[in-house]
Amino acid sequence: MATSSNISVKVGNKYKTVYCHFDGYPEGVGAILSNHYNSQELAEKLIKEGDISSLGKKCDCPEGHSYENPIPGYTVYYGRDRGEKGTGYKVSELRPKLENQFLYIFEDGQWHVCYKY
Repeated sequence: MATSSNISVKVGNKYKTVYCHFDGYPEGVGAILSNHYNSQELAEKLIKEGDISSLGKKCDCPEGHSYENPIPGYTVYYGRDRGEKGTGYKVSELRPKLENQFLYIFEDGQWHVCYKY
């Protein structure tokens, strides 16, 4: 069973938000975000490819990496790695609201988390 989350990054006066399917709890996605995407540049790079199946410590695409053949430690995206359409980030001028079990927002130089149980 998946623990879904949303990951949002404030860029200027707007929020760019993606869906993340697996391991959305703080010990999963939260820890990876804090330890590996802890700057504005890294957070923006992460969400550039859109919705995420599983978050990894790296978000680039090494040779041979795909949805069907994920390389351990690398983020798997629905669009880039599975070829799905309509999976890009969503943009809003309003701060995102909690829609899934967890919401992570990068703003003011740090990650914030909202959750429901």
